[in-house]
Amino acid sequence: MQKEIQSEKQRLIDSLPGADETKLKILDGLVEQAAYETVYLKQLNAQAIETGLIKIHPRDPAVQKPLPVSAEISRHSATLTNILDKLCKHLASGEDEDYDDLADFE
Repeated sequence: MQKEIQSEKQRLIDSLPGADETKLKILDGLVEQAAYETVYLKQLNAQAIETGLIKIHPRDPAVQKPLPVSAEISRHSATLTNILDKLCKHLASGEDEDYDDLADFE
């Protein structure tokens, strides 16, 4: 799993080409946590495909019970979304190039 996390971490870093190197070093732990969450979510999703997200009573389909993997997917998905939002805010490269052209009209 460690190799997968390192591979995902590198993919995340590569997806932020204009990121400031100093900020990237400071936020390295957050990038690694995002990589971990991504890899772990893939494993949870694979398990959910195999087992399903809910258990249905065999004699009464109206009686259903969510499996623990369902809650774990929700929790880790929310964590990953939060981390990626923070990374994008701090590491995304400056202004959008499309807005530079609009400055000529002001």
